[in-house]
Amino acid sequence: MAHAPRMEEESECVDPVLECLGEEDEVFNLVEELQGSTMMRTRDRYKSSTSMFLLHLYHRNHPALNPAFAQEMKKVLEGPRPRGRCTDGTLIRDLLPGYSQSRPLEPLLWERVTPEVILAPIANLRRENSKTSDSKINAYRAAIHLLFKDFEKTSVWQTIAPTVSTIINGWKKRIARKRKEDGVEVERGMTALPFKLYALICKQLAQHKLTGPFAWCYATLLWNLMCRSDNISYINLGHIKCKDDHLLMYFAHSKTDQEGKLAKYPRAVYANPLEPWICPVTALGVFLICISACVGGPSTGVPLFQGNQEDCARRFRACLSSEVKRLSARLEELGLIEENIGTHSFRKGAATYASAGGTACPSSSSISLRAGWSQPGVEDTYRRFDAAGDEHVGRVVTGLRMHHEELALLPPTFVPSASEEQEFIMECARECMDVTKVNPGVAWTCLASVIYHLDTLKSTLPSCHKLWSDRVLSDASRCARLQALLFCGYEDEAIAQQHNLCTTGVPPHCSLLHSLQQVKGEVAKLIPSVEEQIGRLPLILQTALDEAVEAGRIEGAPITTANLERTIMRVLDGTGIQDIRRLLIEGQNALPTEETRQAQLQTLSDFGLCPMAPLPSNFMVPNMTMRKAWQHWTSGDERTCRRPWRSILPAEITDRKARDRLKRYRKIMLAAQDVLPHGVWKETATFQDYDAMFDRVKANFEFTSGTSLKRRHGELSWDTVLRLKYKHSRGN
Repeated sequence: MAHAPRMEEESECVDPVLECLGEEDEVFNLVEELQGSTMMRTRDRYKSSTSMFLLHLYHRNHPALNPAFAQEMKKVLEGPRPRGRCTDGTLIRDLLPGYSQSRPLEPLLWERVTPEVILAPIANLRRENSKTSDSKINAYRAAIHLLFKDFEKTSVWQTIAPTVSTIINGWKKRIARKRKEDGVEVERGMTALPFKLYALICKQLAQHKLTGPFAWCYATLLWNLMCRSDNISYINLGHIKCKDDHLLMYFAHSKTDQEGKLAKYPRAVYANPLEPWICPVTALGVFLICISACVGGPSTGVPLFQGNQEDCARRFRACLSSEVKRLSARLEELGLIEENIGTHSFRKGAATYASAGGTACPSSSSISLRAGWSQPGVEDTYRRFDAAGDEHVGRVVTGLRMHHEELALLPPTFVPSASEEQEFIMECARECMDVTKVNPGVAWTCLASVIYHLDTLKSTLPSCHKLWSDRVLSDASRCARLQALLFCGYEDEAIAQQHNLCTTGVPPHCSLLHSLQQVKGEVAKLIPSVEEQIGRLPLILQTALDEAVEAGRIEGAPITTANLERTIMRVLDGTGIQDIRRLLIEGQNALPTEETRQAQLQTLSDFGLCPMAPLPSNFMVPNMTMRKAWQHWTSGDERTCRRPWRSILPAEITDRKARDRLKRYRKIMLAAQDVLPHGVWKETATFQDYDAMFDRVKANFEFTSGTSLKRRHGELSWDTVLRLKYKHSRGN
């Protein structure tokens, strides 16, 4: 009794199926129905095989057929037939379990049934049609097994089933050898639809005046969801959601998920901003706009495709068949057979394209999980559903090239900057689609894709298309305003970052490709600057050499080959040519890092493609110790924008006194540089490296000042050291 309140609370969440159960007989009826584990639709698929088996025995007066059942078959087959297409198999269906209201007669004398009796009809069928597939043979065996099960003759079936399986397996081996010997086509079942043919079919279906919106939407969803046709027919508007940059579609039930355990895992569906005809979001948007006035009721109970779900699948097959016939010439070019193109071709084609469309394709587990294929032994244990993997598959099957940066494109989306703009978009969405039945996020996303591709749709779809009857799309001013609010690009763009737009399901190589494309674009912009610098090079060299010849000395030293070479290299260094050369030879490591930037040559920014930083008008080399002077010679200071003072030429200074002082400074620094052993000096090095260079040469400049004031060698200014060096040279 203590648990009674809890039971009352739980009764509020009882399954809807159990709510209607009040009487015991209803409970027993439900149990009896659930015990028939095979659903009615499965029986419909098996009925042709069972009917074929019984008709085969009937026409041959086989002793295994129950005489009483044979009499019933005779009455049905020889009696009046209903109007319309009605085969013998359909007529005797009411005599079989699951269709008859009363308990049916047993069709067979079970003790007389042997493996040969069971396999005779299928053997006869193979003689008449050599293309009978293995799947049809397996379906036939399953149908006969169900017949035994319905009449509780499972024990009889178990005695003959091993022999039946052995014969069928041997049969399949013989068929395989026959194909090898006769050169018969190896591929069986529906042909996987090539991506190019899929794109062409979608474009042609979209242009149909009446069935265009339905067939186009059905085809794109069939490809992108990689599912069976039945799953598409049963999609409900309440099972379509929106998340981040994609749509989510849920399957409450499928052939491989009869209990709905995987219903919580949705499929991600992405837009294709580059190809509208294979874009599932655009096709869905066009379809929702065209049927907005037709749907009714709450969103959780409204199917996407109105009418009988089986009729929807049949209707699409008819549209597909007529389109395939129109493309017969194209099929011949691709080596395809018209009869082998069906709804299952989309599922096989999408899976093939996702797994074999390139070397950077999604994982096989992600593809299998999306397609609903079981992975015995590892599924849900080692390989589980993951949203990122499914999102990657969704991006690939939508038609975005997996080896290109376009795989990382954001879908077309509205980016309103004010509440008035957002309200305007929602008002247009409400007019185009009934948002009481369609998820508002789905309506927003679909409308964005339709508006983004509006110009292409107008130039391709016929003027009498249902889409142009919509009030929003027929209003040019509103369409122009909506187009102005659209954005489609990459997540690193300013608008995307401003509105917190992010991409999902993008593999790392696509982001790297996008970054490389940006670098490529920046380099292309810098090429004119490089050409300009190279064009100025002859004039700079000529000016420097003319000054040296006129003065009879080069930078304060006699004109020698070594001094001339050093001057030319310094001019080249100032133009940035040397930086470009080092970058090409050493790669990215040649570029200065933040740590070593102050110790490197910074004469030109962006790899030396801009002019050198100008000197201050009052620039003059100050008094400082030799070590400080060496640091400025190699690394510069803030006054010269970290430009090394070794790149400063006397011609850049207008004041005569400052120019003469620079010449003296250059003499002592070049003297220190020349003392370095061969190969030690480097134009580009770290601050610590330059400091180590000075430590190797400082002993050569330790002179005594000759005054009564005793000072250490490190305290002497560079000007004093230069004077003492001249004095020491004259003394020697």
